Amino acid sequence: MAKVPTEKSFSLDEVRRHNRAEDIWLIKGGKVFDLTSYYKSHPGGGAMLKYAGKDVTFVLQNVPAHSFAMAFIEGKLRELNIGKLEGHNE
Repeated sequence: MAKVPTEKSFSLDEVRRHNRAEDIWLIKGGKVFDLTSYYKSHPGGGAMLKYAGKDVTFVLQNVPAHSFAMAFIEGKLRELNIGKLEGHNE
């Protein structure tokens, strides 16, 4: 039987350390994303940096500018997913 790959897990403390423009990780829905490569292209400029190393699950839903771009955002997050938050089960 084929071995199912295990998704990498990250602690909240580890995610919190990735909190600057050169190294931005975010959490959304228990998943961890490395947005470092996308940061300079983000239309909101430095707004993303405010949430670096944090959970943006509710922030994304409550920013009016995100409502029209949610399909793009979800696609970009799938592309930049690096694992899940430790202890989070879907």
